[in-house]
Amino acid sequence: MSSLMDKEDRLTMENKELKLRLVECEINAINQGLKEIQEIKKQNDILNATCQDYKGSLRNLQVKVQDGIVDRVKGGLGENKLKELQN
Repeated sequence: MSSLMDKEDRLTMENKELKLRLVECEINAINQGLKEIQEIKKQNDILNATCQDYKGSLRNLQVKVQDGIVDRVKGGLGENKLKELQN
């Protein structure tokens, strides 16, 4: 009987240890997931900043193109050529 109780105590202790290890593994998995999410957010911020830079450059180019078209119209560019450039 004593040996059964000893075995039960050992199994109970082993069960507690295994549960503790499981919780540690779950915490590690969650922390790793959070690190990956933070890295993705960081990369997303970089891409958003780059996109904003490209948008600004595109706006500047559009203004230059429009200014060039207006200058050519003022300089006597034909109406057909102007329509061709706008398309």
